[in-house]
Amino acid sequence: MKILHVFHHSNLVNGVDRTTLTLLRALRQLGMNVSAMVPDRGDVTRTLDELGIPYRVAPLRCCTGPSRSAELAYLALAATRAEMIESWLREDEFDLIHLNTGHLIDGVIAACKANVPAVWHIHSPFEIDLDRYAGFMDPKAYAWLLGDLGDHVIAVSDDVRASLLQYLPAEKVSMLYNGIDVEDLDFRASQPGNQPGKLIREELGLPANTPIVSGVGRISAQKDFATFVRVARLVANTHPVVCFVIIGPAESKALADALDRQIDELGLVERVFVLGARNDVPALLAQSDMFLSTAIFEGQGLAALEAMSLNKPVVAMDCVGLRECIEHEVDGLLVPLGDEAACAQAVLRVLQDGALAKRLGENGRESVSKKYSARAYAQGFLDIAEGILNQPRTGGKAAAAGFAFGLLKEIREAHDRAAKSSYRPTVGSRLKTKLLQWAGNLK
Repeated sequence: MKILHVFHHSNLVNGVDRTTLTLLRALRQLGMNVSAMVPDRGDVTRTLDELGIPYRVAPLRCCTGPSRSAELAYLALAATRAEMIESWLREDEFDLIHLNTGHLIDGVIAACKANVPAVWHIHSPFEIDLDRYAGFMDPKAYAWLLGDLGDHVIAVSDDVRASLLQYLPAEKVSMLYNGIDVEDLDFRASQPGNQPGKLIREELGLPANTPIVSGVGRISAQKDFATFVRVARLVANTHPVVCFVIIGPAESKALADALDRQIDELGLVERVFVLGARNDVPALLAQSDMFLSTAIFEGQGLAALEAMSLNKPVVAMDCVGLRECIEHEVDGLLVPLGDEAACAQAVLRVLQDGALAKRLGENGRESVSKKYSARAYAQGFLDIAEGILNQPRTGGKAAAAGFAFGLLKEIREAHDRAAKSSYRPTVGSRLKTKLLQWAGNLK
């Protein structure tokens, strides 16, 4: 089986692309012929080079924001990207294309035009995933992209699948937990960090025995690090020396600035540290005493699973997605979503009870190894892919794809005209209307 995997980003600061690399590595071990398409050179291409996996670099980023200018730029490029992908699908005779988020509209159009099955991989609940398209597409049109242009949708948790089933037929959607490559994670955890030779406590100027509670993720509304900081304040009121670190890029500058102000206003500048985007997250987790998640939802919760695989006890609010991956009192502690006092008590309990921390850490690693192995992940993906390939191909989606492709070309032309003048067309509502009309005709 020859599969083209289209990446969302070129770095590895997000779980979507980390888990796609895990999938490619495991598929190779199962003897599959895999290739990749990446939006730019960076962490992903360096890893692909190390693995000997062929790839092409093309500007394939998803819509980068809700503003009209961002939407227009994204849609204007989509026609060109679709042409590039279609050409490569035909040239190298791929059997399947794997789109690792729902934001790669160009990939599914190219797949239909080339009569190659397309598999979407959805990492967030339907309504959340739709947000990137919300300015020019509503749920009915997005469901058409996933369920009519696409051949199948993989949901990363039962919660995500349930959200998709409100818009798509059950036979179109499978659930497959993301896999964790524990051996690779162990290797990366042993590597030096961003500052060679410095351990995290030394880097932060902390005594060597300072307990550290880590949180990993984008500074975004979803990850809710404002709650993380309030929990840190409650814990610090009782525990005299524990420190907290937040690891991840700022998705929103406004939220990042607000987080810095909050830390200052609560008197936590020497207890809570915002490290930003790091390429040594496994090493930082390995040096932490525990992991804390205050996210309001997850697709699955890869950061928590990675911490568990490194023997770290996890405390988490029982949000959508993540609540499926932790068994309370067995391999982690779950507290009611939004209950900051209960969350702080759970953190203190782990910090003060060494036997509990050890048991949760050991059970967490065992759970990840059993439930979320990279090999099982790859085999599950292959089972889904083989089921799709065993279905007859009629080429009947080409007309629909051609329609969507024609709209994108119109937008590209409008964008080119706008670039040469002060004219700024409002293409979003026109595309939305046409997509909705088309989707309605298909029902």
